[in-house]
Amino acid sequence: MTMTQQAPRRSNGCLWGCLAILAFIFLPVIVAGGYGAWFLYQGFRHDPVLRTVSELVRRDGLAHQVLGDDIHVTGMDGNAFSFVPGLGARTDYEVTLTGDKASGTLDVEADTSHGQVQIKSMILTLPNGGRYDLLHNIVLTEPSGSESI
Repeated sequence: MTMTQQAPRRSNGCLWGCLAILAFIFLPVIVAGGYGAWFLYQGFRHDPVLRTVSELVRRDGLAHQVLGDDIHVTGMDGNAFSFVPGLGARTDYEVTLTGDKASGTLDVEADTSHGQVQIKSMILTLPNGGRYDLLHNIVLTEPSGSESI
């Protein structure tokens, strides 16, 4: 009588356990990154505040003097939303703008009460230190090493 020995069955329990732990750890990062990418490429195009700001900046003479022509939103560095009953909703954005002359960061404060967008503040800051109030068409800080606009 001959006995055939069966090879012991290989178990991948440790592999699947480690993969489950890694998935649990990285899932929030993947979801946040996916949402951020979606909002950057698709969501901000439909945001009423960003659409209003984009249109205002394209028509603003001071923005064209500083950034040049073909001004467009290239990114969003920050976004804060607050809602207070009776006072409405307030949104703050930090948007990156680029023109054919320069790039800069636009800090926007808007009131979105009653389904309407009311821009409260639009401050453009350039890497050379220049700061401009685009809403009131005022130069707040001259850029370093340049004459006034």
